[in-house]
Amino acid sequence: MDEKIASTIDRLKDWKQVSQFESNARSSGRMTEEMGRALHGRALVLAQEEVKAATGFELTGLSEAEAKILKAITEYVALKRRGGSNANRTLEQVKRRGFIGAAEVSVEKAKPTQGFLELSQAGRGDLSYENIVVQHPGEFSERTLWYARRTLRLGGESEQAPADIAGVTQSRTEAMLLWLQELAEENAGRLPEFTNAELANAIGLDGMGRFGRSQGNIQSRIDFACFKSGLPPLGLAAAAPFDDAWQNDPGDWEFPVAAMQVAARKRIWTADDFQRVLERTRTLQAIIHPLWREAMASSNESVRTWAFGMAWPEVPQDEEQAAHKQPRWAKDELILALDLYLRNRASPPDKRSPEVADLSAFLGRLGRVLGNSQGDTFRNENGVYMKMMNFRRFDTEFIKHGKVGLSKGNKDEESIWNEFSAYPEKLLAVVAAIRATLELAEAGGELDRDEDGIEEAPEGRLLTRLHRTRERSRKLVDQRKKKFLQAHGRLFCEACGFDFAKAYGEGLEQVIDCHHTKPVHTLVEGDTTRLDDLVLLCANCHRAVHSCRPWLSMEQLRQRLQRGS
Repeated sequence: MDEKIASTIDRLKDWKQVSQFESNARSSGRMTEEMGRALHGRALVLAQEEVKAATGFELTGLSEAEAKILKAITEYVALKRRGGSNANRTLEQVKRRGFIGAAEVSVEKAKPTQGFLELSQAGRGDLSYENIVVQHPGEFSERTLWYARRTLRLGGESEQAPADIAGVTQSRTEAMLLWLQELAEENAGRLPEFTNAELANAIGLDGMGRFGRSQGNIQSRIDFACFKSGLPPLGLAAAAPFDDAWQNDPGDWEFPVAAMQVAARKRIWTADDFQRVLERTRTLQAIIHPLWREAMASSNESVRTWAFGMAWPEVPQDEEQAAHKQPRWAKDELILALDLYLRNRASPPDKRSPEVADLSAFLGRLGRVLGNSQGDTFRNENGVYMKMMNFRRFDTEFIKHGKVGLSKGNKDEESIWNEFSAYPEKLLAVVAAIRATLELAEAGGELDRDEDGIEEAPEGRLLTRLHRTRERSRKLVDQRKKKFLQAHGRLFCEACGFDFAKAYGEGLEQVIDCHHTKPVHTLVEGDTTRLDDLVLLCANCHRAVHSCRPWLSMEQLRQRLQRGS
């Protein structure tokens, strides 16, 4: 193929020109294998341009699996276009779900996908979603992997597909695990006794008579995951098991339920334990009793060894003292978790995603500045992911489809949701302020410490410290006092009128506090504080402002003073 023909192919602008060129070459008998390869290469360039235009994606910074999916879609678009049709449905799906999500929803079908069949017929089966999933199992759900292996006839998969990760059963399973994990974290790793009714309420099942079977199945899925992970059954930390649970009929031995309960309650549960159980549940089918039945039939001795191994000795005293309680999530941390959730509302990132890992690392830095961090396990990826997903119980966009989130948790989560979820610009500003202030603190900038009797601002502890630091800036305070003296001739409280010099005599003319009225999140590094943003308050009025949740505005403070007089 000479350079002129190659140059002409490179300049083909659209599918019509590609089709016309190919038709002319074939009708004139000049089509060669080399020319065919060049036309295919040009078709792939046009196809990728079409993918970018249809999805709005930049097509850079992709993971290895995403890059392969892009290549597969490009080949598929070129194949369809050169055949006289289009791949609009595929492109729309990618636009709505992203590369990984589009592959998952396509693969999880009872029959092989049309794309799989067409690529296979064209000799490009290696580019099918199914092959990509099997090559990169860590980037896809266990359910997707199950379907991919079945389509490729690789064997080894269980009879039933794992539960849909976004379905009711797995959502409730993860909600239950999150509730149990938070309960353990609040009690130094131990699970205090709770009732099945409390657990039902925690995952949105409001009636044991109506939902008892569903809850029993969910707890049994978690307990089966514990069995597979070599951990005590979490469900037996409850005050009493379900009546029909832990039956081995017609087996020749009985489950030592009492000993298993002791083991579940004595264990110091870690974030890693819950992570292992969570990952295992994602490999399990929705209805669990067939797997228990299979295990009792084919691995009876393994189940028996696990069950009787639950009668472990009590935890040594020094080990128990070493176990530490994870501190309650600060408002700052919840704001950052909410921001991550809302930015990915339709398709939250997995716990293994860079977004979750980055937030985990940032919270570690924040924890060290706030004095909360307790080492490498502090706010790990699993904890960040579960806390992010915890906001789903308030998200009407999620629960309106009949799905559930966690219905019992940190009360601050609801206040943070109410404060910020409907105000994206404010949330964005607060997140930016937290990040900027952390950089300032880590660079050696001085911030006030937490103070007894001072309520946190809705924006959290770090920005509260910055607010108090600005209020005590000697330069700003002196400038505000000077301006006030020029206007009034003396210093007095702008709320109640108290004058220290009048009340206590000579030498106290300069005694007064300075309060910053600007919203906390607007106090970012580099901003100039205007003197009009500061008001002079006596110590009592200033403490009253900061002792209420939320802090009082000047108007609210004056109204309270009028009511009290």
